[in-house]
Amino acid sequence: MSVKKQLFVCGGGLVLGILFSLLVAQGVRYSSTDRFCASCHEMKLAYDTWRMNAHGPLGSSAGACKASCVDCHMPHDANVVSYLFVKTMAAIKDFSGHISGPEKFDWVGNLEERNRYTYESSCKGCHRILSSNVMHEKYREGKTDKTCIDCHKGVGHGDYFREKIEAAVLKGAVARK
Repeated sequence: MSVKKQLFVCGGGLVLGILFSLLVAQGVRYSSTDRFCASCHEMKLAYDTWRMNAHGPLGSSAGACKASCVDCHMPHDANVVSYLFVKTMAAIKDFSGHISGPEKFDWVGNLEERNRYTYESSCKGCHRILSSNVMHEKYREGKTDKTCIDCHKGVGHGDYFREKIEAAVLKGAVARK
């Protein structure tokens, strides 16, 4: 192969690589929006309860940090590779839930396993300064194994999220395993 042809192939590969990277970056950016997360009907319950909660856009103005879906449900302390891995695994899980149908999706089980879907690094990213109380002191000093979500269970979607899920279970709209 001539030098000219090699340069052409390498240049073309470089251009294709850059275009592919830009497409992936745009996909990650778009799929990180609240609008994208709410586009599946399975997420309507989570989206609606988040919107009305203190961390959502329609929540109280009592000083709560406004947070998007990925602000809580994606790790903030991950490198690019692990972030994309977590995002891809979440997408596969959500897509398979979409295909199998919301009536088979175990919202109650997910609620009990909330620490697997909400990241401690997310809480720490916004809440760098904690109010003074006994539990926060223990947390700061590493004298407890409790996470933010262990104590603040309803923080992202409100305490009424469980009630709405239980009502959906009774209607047969979602599963309970």
